[in-house]
Amino acid sequence: MGIRVTIGAGALALALASGGAAQAADDRFVCWEPNAGLRLAAVEYWTPERRAAAVEEVFGLLTPRADRGDVVDVAPSRADVTVAPFSFGGKLFYTRGGQDYSASAQFVANDNTVLAAAHSMYKGGNQATNITFYRAYDAGGGTQFEIDNAAVLAGWPGVADDPPSPQRSALDYAVLKTRTDSAVGKFALGKDADFVDVTLIGYPAALDGGNRMYKQPSQRVATIGDAFQAQPNGLTQGASGGAWFIGDAAPYTAVSSISSGGDGIVYGPVFKDLTEDLFAYVAGGCQ
Repeated sequence: MGIRVTIGAGALALALASGGAAQAADDRFVCWEPNAGLRLAAVEYWTPERRAAAVEEVFGLLTPRADRGDVVDVAPSRADVTVAPFSFGGKLFYTRGGQDYSASAQFVANDNTVLAAAHSMYKGGNQATNITFYRAYDAGGGTQFEIDNAAVLAGWPGVADDPPSPQRSALDYAVLKTRTDSAVGKFALGKDADFVDVTLIGYPAALDGGNRMYKQPSQRVATIGDAFQAQPNGLTQGASGGAWFIGDAAPYTAVSSISSGGDGIVYGPVFKDLTEDLFAYVAGGCQ
């Protein structure tokens, strides 16, 4: 099987950009305005002190460790966020259920759409609010982006509080619309990807306190339904939502994202046509 790649926003976003008629809400997705009505704007709320106090989002896996076969453990190493494709990624800050959290995210498919984990954006019956994204975050700094919309698949709320599993991971991604565009580019979106070698990225709490991006060379060892399994993985909580990407040169392609993992393995969703539709829907303002 080959890999299909989309970089543009799709027909819906193009129609909206060119003044086409707005489409009715799509019942395949759940979309909300996470920063509407805040007493203090998200860009102002996230002071260095609040960012430092945010809890790294936890991801976990309850299934046993898989047979590692010929996969050789390679430790994560620090990524240089000043160069592509690591410059496409960054750290996400948000509030859910009254608690401030942080996780990992990156620009994918469009200059105004960010890929994150659904379990960060919607869990315990609570939608994330007060969301801001710092591209190329590196112990502070980075470029801050305001978020206008956040969306998950309509099937996600029904499994959001289930124990981690490949079936849950298949739905575990969210898309955010930024108010301004990325000026450095984005990952292409890879659908039904066929790959072995892959690189995972994120901000793991166990390394530099989650303040710096790390990269993890890994390999896909299985596809279980609509979820990939890869190993090794040394990224811990805080890496939720980080991309799995392929390619040693542009275009770099995001083929999955960190959903759940433990004991050296990690699961992530298989991106499908539905994923492309979600990106186009959010890029167009969920219309």
